[in-house]
Amino acid sequence: MSKSKDASASGIILKYLNEQNRPYSAQDVFGNLQKEHGLGKTAAVKALEQLAQQGKIKEKVYGKQKIYFADQEQFPSVSETELKTMDNQISELTSKLQEVLQSCKQLEAVYKRKDVEITLFLMMFLFNWNESAQNFV
Repeated sequence: MSKSKDASASGIILKYLNEQNRPYSAQDVFGNLQKEHGLGKTAAVKALEQLAQQGKIKEKVYGKQKIYFADQEQFPSVSETELKTMDNQISELTSKLQEVLQSCKQLEAVYKRKDVEITLFLMMFLFNWNESAQNFV
């Protein structure tokens, strides 16, 4: 593989790991980037090993399995108060989400009842229309 393709694969993988900020195996990286970027498995493994040797990402070995993840030193540290604020925001958003989901369920139930009512109304209308048509003839 040419150096430009190696650099391209390394750049793609480095950006992906930094954006996702979670650990991945080489197989996971390959599987997640294969369709979008056309990376081969060998290219992905080489790029991951190269990035780890350069210190741009971290590598941990668990038996035969290697896990790669973004270097956490590059991200700003967060204070305890900021973490608590984020936790509170998450709790508030979770409760709002639950309220919205509950409202959706209620609206869905109303829609189903209305759908049944409309169907019954149409059946009665068609029945009456059919009767009046027969009486007309």
